[in-house]
Amino acid sequence: MQTIEIRNIGPLAETGVVPVSQVMLLIGEQSTGKSTFMKILCFCCWLEKQVMIGGDSILSRYTHYYRFWNELKKFHHFNDDFLSDSSYIKYDGSAIQIEMRGKKRNAKIVRKPKFAEIRHNLKISFLPSERNLLSSIQNIENLYRSKDVDMLFNYILEWGEARLQFNVLHPLDLVFVDKMKYHYNAKNGDVLTLADGHSKIKPYYASSGVQSALPIQVLATYLAGEVGTSAKISPVEYLKQLDLTDSKIDIKVLTSVLNEMLKNGGASKIENESEIYPSFDKVFKNIQNRSSYRSFHLFVEELEQNLFPIAQFELVKMLVGLLKQTDKKDTGYKSTVFLTTHSPYVLTALNVMMLASAAYEISHDKVHDLELEDYVLPKGAYSAYCIKDGRFENIVDEEYGFIKGDFLDSVSELVDNYTFELNSIIYGSTEG
Repeated sequence: MQTIEIRNIGPLAETGVVPVSQVMLLIGEQSTGKSTFMKILCFCCWLEKQVMIGGDSILSRYTHYYRFWNELKKFHHFNDDFLSDSSYIKYDGSAIQIEMRGKKRNAKIVRKPKFAEIRHNLKISFLPSERNLLSSIQNIENLYRSKDVDMLFNYILEWGEARLQFNVLHPLDLVFVDKMKYHYNAKNGDVLTLADGHSKIKPYYASSGVQSALPIQVLATYLAGEVGTSAKISPVEYLKQLDLTDSKIDIKVLTSVLNEMLKNGGASKIENESEIYPSFDKVFKNIQNRSSYRSFHLFVEELEQNLFPIAQFELVKMLVGLLKQTDKKDTGYKSTVFLTTHSPYVLTALNVMMLASAAYEISHDKVHDLELEDYVLPKGAYSAYCIKDGRFENIVDEEYGFIKGDFLDSVSELVDNYTFELNSIIYGSTEG
């Protein structure tokens, strides 16, 4: 299980050791550290990927010249004052461990014992709260320039890659607005087809809710579709990364199989080679894990931006459904979604998904009848935390596995108190 622990960075005082689940949600007031936590976790996941698919030079690069903190700071727009002598990060991933102590020390990165077997390729995407800039500012991909690649620049690049998957013949049905479809073409750019099936507009002219939610569904659908497909790297690069000293595999045979595997989207017939070279299966699995995307990590800030409650629910449901789809691909690795929110409706939506998973263990048929079977994740797939005063509080009831009731609508008690007092003024006190 992956875990992360953060102390004394920005608004975060002490997170404790936080396990990474398939769906992780953070709720809290403004400026409590939700985004800080998610950005650090995202950077650690990204660095783990670089170490898994790269060579020794990656380890050396990020353990010298304070590069770990400097690149984290530049990419995610952190201020120097976020860090102090008492700052601490410990990321315990599936393949590596990262530890950073204080302001004036380099990060330590250590491979785990079974690194060679565990290492794999994956897709990672961070959707910032500023994501609707893509739609609200025309041609932002041509206007925005960054001397050093940062999260906005990277997001714009990812958007350019993701939208190519949806064309007029294969549009994307949007889950957060009734009967609206999205597609892209080189001539007209991003296009929304309205409910009548004929009227078309650019996202620039759509509502703020559509502008905010569109990138979430497009990027998430694209990432889920990439799982199991070939990564963009040549067979030669794979061979450079492999240690074949003890495998006794003919390099020509291996190159031939690699080319066939990439040509066929990751599939290859290796039975004959396995008989000739007993270690071929192990090497092939290693190659397959790095030559195709085995999972994805998606980080979304403030999913609820400008959205009506039912649209928030549908987005959460869609994300869980995509995780379920990737689980069925059986790559051996779990995909994950990380969310920050201020909205009790997002918590409620997540709670429904958690209830569906628990109910499915009791009655498959009844959950199927509710049309929720495609959104059932394994027990323990969810986690939710509230951040207050820089500290984490687990808001999932350990006994029942659901979100605690008093967090599902944290404003209700305040509203009820005001309502009671104001009604007393309007209608008179009932006392005496």
